[in-house]
Amino acid sequence: MRKLTILCFLLVSLLGTAQAQELSPTEASGKVVFDKWCEPCHGRIAGGVFGGFGAHALPGTSALGVKYKGDLPAVLEDRVDLQPIYIRTIVRNGLYGMPITRKTEVSDADLDNIIAYLTRNQ
Repeated sequence: MRKLTILCFLLVSLLGTAQAQELSPTEASGKVVFDKWCEPCHGRIAGGVFGGFGAHALPGTSALGVKYKGDLPAVLEDRVDLQPIYIRTIVRNGLYGMPITRKTEVSDADLDNIIAYLTRNQ
């Protein structure tokens, strides 16, 4: 059982490394900023591999899952339809339960990198 656990850990690590290698420097920088400022609400970690709902889901991911009812992915990193102006507007002005994000928290350059990261699959 222990060998299986180690094997699974290694496979997950390798997949994460392979995914990170596919990112441009701008996208990789955007992922770092996303992981710090956005992932705590909009990530997939607490909600499981697929985002999830319920008591263990992250609040932003869960809210988007309810809003889109499966028509769009609830996890922002899985979206392929996000437009730069939409991301910038929501981050700077907030929306519903999402607070505004000040330039002293996420600079314009960092926001540009987040946008590059979230729109990389388009």
